[in-house]
Amino acid sequence: MSKIVVIGGAGGMGSEAVKDLAINETFDEIVIADANLEAAKKVLDETKSERVSIVQIDVNDMDGLLQLFKGATVVLNFVGPFYKYGPSVIRAAMNAKVHYVDICDDYDAAVEILAMNEEVKKAGITVLTGMGSSPGITNVLARMGIDELDETEEIDTMWVMGEAETGAAILYHVFHAGSGLVPGFENGQRTMIKPFDEKRALTIEFPEPLGKVKVYDIGHPEPITIPHYFPKVKKVTNKGSLVPEKIVDTFISFLKLGFHSTETVEINKNIHISPRDFAVKYLQQNPQLLEAENSPGFGGLKVIVKGLKDGQKVSYIYTTMSSESTGESTGIPAAVGAELIAKGKITQRGVIAPEVLDPKLVLSSLGRRKRVNNDIKTSGLMIERINPDGTKEIIRGNRLNGY
Repeated sequence: MSKIVVIGGAGGMGSEAVKDLAINETFDEIVIADANLEAAKKVLDETKSERVSIVQIDVNDMDGLLQLFKGATVVLNFVGPFYKYGPSVIRAAMNAKVHYVDICDDYDAAVEILAMNEEVKKAGITVLTGMGSSPGITNVLARMGIDELDETEEIDTMWVMGEAETGAAILYHVFHAGSGLVPGFENGQRTMIKPFDEKRALTIEFPEPLGKVKVYDIGHPEPITIPHYFPKVKKVTNKGSLVPEKIVDTFISFLKLGFHSTETVEINKNIHISPRDFAVKYLQQNPQLLEAENSPGFGGLKVIVKGLKDGQKVSYIYTTMSSESTGESTGIPAAVGAELIAKGKITQRGVIAPEVLDPKLVLSSLGRRKRVNNDIKTSGLMIERINPDGTKEIIRGNRLNGY
C-alpha cells in the first residue's frame, strides 16, 4: 500500500497536485492535509475518488505532523512561505522516516535545506526540494543543457507567470524575494544583487501570444542549488516577470514604498502590524490591482545554457509556453517527483534538487500523464542550438504553430 500526504493540498497549487495524483493512480491513498477543512472538502468532492481523504492540520504542530506522516510513503509539501515552513516540515518527515517533496521557491530556505543533507541521509530518506516550475522544470532544462556540453559556463533561468495569484504564500514570497539584496552567482562565486533592478532587466522573446517580456532578477533557489551540484559553472541567474507588465509595476511600487518591511508599525496601543503583512492583506482584498484585461493567458519558461562542446562555444535555448494555470504548472511536476520516488525511480538519499534528476525521466513522465484539464494549449518543449559560428539551429519547434 502506497500513501501520500499532501500538506496544503487544498490550496491553489496543492489542489492541482491532488487532482492530478487522483487520476494517475500511483498511490493507493491520497491524504489532503490542510488548515482549511472547507476548502479540503471541496477538493475532495472534485476528485470523485475513494482513494482521497482529508484531515485538518496545523503545520506548526510538530507532534501532529509526526503522527500524520507515519505510514506514508511520501510527503508532498505546498505550504509556504518556505522560508518559514520548509525546514520544519522536513524535520517532521525525517523523524517519521518518510520521503519528502516540496516546491520551495525561497533562496534562504534552499540554503538551509541543502545544509540538512547529512541529517536527511542519516534518516534514510530522500528530500527533493524545489520540484515545481521555477524552480523545478527550469532546473531540469538546465541539466539537459549541461548534459549536451563538455563544459558548462553560464546558465540563465527565466520564468513568466501568465496570471497573478493572490494566495498569501505567493504574495509573501514576492515581497521576500524582491526586497533587500538576494543571492546571485557570477564569476564562479556567490554574489548579492538587487532584485527588480532596471539596469539588469532583460527583454526576452516567446512565441505569440506571449511575445516580448521584460524579466527581472529575483531571489530564487536556482542560483543556489545549480552551483551546489555543478560547482564548475561560472554564472547562474534567475529572472522572472508577471504579465501584463502592469502587475510587476504594482509590486515594484509597493517595494519602493517600503511595504516589504517586516518591522512592525504601531497603529495604536493595541495594534501592531508590519508593512508586509498589511500589503499582503490589502492586495488580497483588492485583487483588481493584480488583474489586467489584456492578459495573454499564457506563461512560459526559458533556459539558456552556454558552454563548450569539442572546444568550441555552443549554447542551448530551451523554451516552453502554456495556458496552464500557475497551480497546474507548479503542482503537477511536484506530483511527478513524488511518484518517481514512490516507484523507486529516484533512489538517491539525502537532499536533492531537480537538476540531479534524469531530464528524460522527468519530462517523459510529465508527457505520459493523464490530464485533469485537456483544454490546455502548449508549445511543447522548443529547443534551439546556437552554433560556434553564431547560426541558430532549431532542434525542436513550436507545437502551437504546428511545427
